[in-house]
Amino acid sequence: MLKQALITAVGLLVAAPPACAALQSSPESTRNGRREFLLNCRGGERLVFDTLEPLADSPTRLRLALTFAPSRRAAGWNGEGLEPSTCAWVDRPLNGAEPRQVRFAPAAGDSTPQLTLRDTSLYWSFLAYNTDSGHFRGVGYRNWQRTSTPPVAVGLPPASELRFAFRQVPLYAVGLILIVGWMLIAWIPSFTLLGMWSGWRRLAALYPSRPVRDGRLFRCDFLIMRITWYRSGTRLTADDSHLHFSVIALFRPGHPRFSVPWADVTVSRDGWPWLPFKGRPVMRLTLARDRGIRILVPVSLGEGIITASRGRLQLTIEMAAATSAEARGR
Repeated sequence: MLKQALITAVGLLVAAPPACAALQSSPESTRNGRREFLLNCRGGERLVFDTLEPLADSPTRLRLALTFAPSRRAAGWNGEGLEPSTCAWVDRPLNGAEPRQVRFAPAAGDSTPQLTLRDTSLYWSFLAYNTDSGHFRGVGYRNWQRTSTPPVAVGLPPASELRFAFRQVPLYAVGLILIVGWMLIAWIPSFTLLGMWSGWRRLAALYPSRPVRDGRLFRCDFLIMRITWYRSGTRLTADDSHLHFSVIALFRPGHPRFSVPWADVTVSRDGWPWLPFKGRPVMRLTLARDRGIRILVPVSLGEGIITASRGRLQLTIEMAAATSAEARGR
């Protein structure tokens, strides 16, 4: 599911830029197995268009060779990095070993090459590959004016552009965006509601957080608060004056830290409330400012808290009648 979500997100990101516009199909396009990428060029008087002989195995009657100067910067999706009469890859400038000419077959009657020589607002985008013969081969192209908006393709771009875009957008960045979005949409609201249902937020309002002074930290295997069962991530810290309740940062929404004075804490024996462990011995923590919120912890944790209190807590044995009365009060 995560892999499919990442691929979908990348596809949406790729479909947005103008460079995904539909390239005009070239009759010279062949199944050569080479990887094709976007080469952008800007019009100018130093560009040179030459007419070439048609290929022997191609029905194309006209082919052009565009000779250009290399740009010092990456072209960018809209050619924003180009100076007049220069070309570059979308994501980087050409290196010293790459050609300075691209050959392609224009559409019949296309007069744009003549305009390009004197209009620096005209741009070209070629889907090209290096032939290793001193020139690039453009298997598709489009042109546009910077003052106008290039046409946007319907759906996803050609497969070669999609591969190029995958190289440009790191998957870890897309994954991070998805995780942050999911936390904002689902994680934070759900834990905020959980803190309300369990009574954690109410206790945090009754017992403001205090600084911990040389406290002993207890990690809970489980903690039950009202009807909420916290499996892990809950922390209890005992110092000289307070018993501090907290959770790890990941579960912090809806669960602020709070500190209870030892005088407000009572420890007693209780039993696990639900099947299949109903009646299993546990320890119950009761807080004086809201005795209706049941807090259950493992027996070993309860005994550890009593020891850490240094005599401030004593195990209380509650009579059945008192327990029944308290249950009716809830």
